Amino acid sequence: MIVMTGTDGFIGRNILEFFKNRTTERILTVDFNSEVEPFKFLENLKNRKYKEIGTIVHNGACSDTTNNNPSYMMRHNFEYTADLFRQCLKMDIRLIYASSASVYGDGPFHESANKSPKNLYAMSKSIFDDYCMAFKTRAVGLRYFNVYGKYEEKKNHMASVVYKFFHQVKSGKIQLFANSDKFLRDFIHIEDVCELTMDIFNNHNISGVFNIGTGKERSFQDIADIFVNRYGIDIEYIEMPKILKGKYQKFTKSDNTKTGQVLPHEYLSLEEGTKKYLDYLEKQ
Repeated sequence: MIVMTGTDGFIGRNILEFFKNRTTERILTVDFNSEVEPFKFLENLKNRKYKEIGTIVHNGACSDTTNNNPSYMMRHNFEYTADLFRQCLKMDIRLIYASSASVYGDGPFHESANKSPKNLYAMSKSIFDDYCMAFKTRAVGLRYFNVYGKYEEKKNHMASVVYKFFHQVKSGKIQLFANSDKFLRDFIHIEDVCELTMDIFNNHNISGVFNIGTGKERSFQDIADIFVNRYGIDIEYIEMPKILKGKYQKFTKSDNTKTGQVLPHEYLSLEEGTKKYLDYLEKQ
């Protein structure tokens, strides 16, 4: 049996749907509106209720990078995951969990680099990476870069700029932070994330922390230009909110040296991924 946490959320829901179409294994969903509530699942796991679990794909977390409550962030992102991990060790369950490229701060962006998280969310992910990788284990941590694609509705202000721009189109303009041509990110489509997760699931020899990004940097201005070309709209440049200043990465680019050695993959370009996503959104 496969257990998937965070299945109410963006990445978790997509991975669940992807796996359902490609495996006949029983999948138990864990989230606040799924089959089992997260803390109840952990309690049941500790009581050895589930004996047939082979792999847990753990995407459940607080992903709000503006959350400044250390108790809440550490409880949900570190303490829960650490408890889950310890049970996996005791029961010989393979754990595939969501880390984040935010642990790198301003870089460099390779798995052995010194980390410099810029907010509590990134810090919580970084601390668990260090804790988990101190053990010789089959666990796999996935450092997601900027993921975008369908089912982002519940992310609210944390949704991708593609999602936000799409819902601004009807106003005749999209809002973009000033100097966005200088803010570069590694944008990866959710379809690529799902395919890589399945590849890892199918290869039991893979363990450790891996970057999950395209290895190419693109600007927020590039995305805005895609919208201008598709919809013929205007761009309104606005100032960055104070809450983001100093906590906003100016550049990310996945170093795919390690990932490429074990997970060869052809990624969607930003243009291909954005078109695929907009085609989906237009049908909703």
